[in-house]
Amino acid sequence: MFIARCIGVSLAEFVILYLSLSLLVARFWRHGLGWLDSGSARASETLLFAVRTLPLLGSALFTLAFTVPSFLILEPRTTDEEVGIAPALLAACFLGFLVWGILRAVATQRRTSRTVSEWLSGATAVPADATVPVFRTCQHAPALTVAGLGSPRVLVSETAYSVLTQHELSIALRHELAHVRWHDNWKKLVFRVLEFPGMSALESAWSEKAEMAADDAAVSNFDDALDLASALIKLSRLAPVQCDAELATGLLHSSPASLSVRVRRLFQWNQPDRTIRHRSNWMLLLPAVAMILTTVALNYSFVLIQMHAVTEWLVQ
Repeated sequence: MFIARCIGVSLAEFVILYLSLSLLVARFWRHGLGWLDSGSARASETLLFAVRTLPLLGSALFTLAFTVPSFLILEPRTTDEEVGIAPALLAACFLGFLVWGILRAVATQRRTSRTVSEWLSGATAVPADATVPVFRTCQHAPALTVAGLGSPRVLVSETAYSVLTQHELSIALRHELAHVRWHDNWKKLVFRVLEFPGMSALESAWSEKAEMAADDAAVSNFDDALDLASALIKLSRLAPVQCDAELATGLLHSSPASLSVRVRRLFQWNQPDRTIRHRSNWMLLLPAVAMILTTVALNYSFVLIQMHAVTEWLVQ
């Protein structure tokens, strides 16, 4: 019974924290957009993903660091006290949320696999200086896209081969390989598991920053930037912007407005501006993080006692 109460109370507090943090993130994440825009696209993409997963990771860390130790250390093991209705219901909600998220992720992966199989129908493998297989697909497939989780593949349509120069195609491939290197399709799968109302705008902002970050990773000089911009312009005029597969990331996987911003950024390409500008913002967080960790370490016993009082209320 002791272990059952520990699990029930821990899951209950996890759910309360997760819902609270999710509501806060959904409501207030936009207030950090000005700070985000002052950094590189890669730093912004990383931070947006961290903010999106903060409710899960923060709740799990808090539960493991405080709730579980306070219960194990301070709760008597000989009591006949049973798990209360509130923690039992909250634990059931957590399990339901987990199962629902996994089912959504599985369904999304199946839909993506069916769509990619259609794109690969009649496709041929082409030699390329890439770390993943590259396939030449029919004209009805997206111009360039990377699909797959465990075994990613880059798909290049006949349209892309016909309208792009060799160097434009090479730069566009480097863009897709950046998505593979940063596991962006896996991140999209995480979003499906952690589905929560009000998070779609945050996920869209992450997607736009991920595309800009891949643009930056693909180019190493101004000529590369111009060639990638040219590829975006050419393909946007001939191919649909949207990619139908949820767990695939395409070169044109952006809204028209975001695509225009990407092209303007490439015309204004500046390597030092991309790599150095964001470091001062990250450095500002270090003193605050160090102060918080020091405060928690010095008052850990007091925090455990207060947390045990909360768990006593939940058990009732």
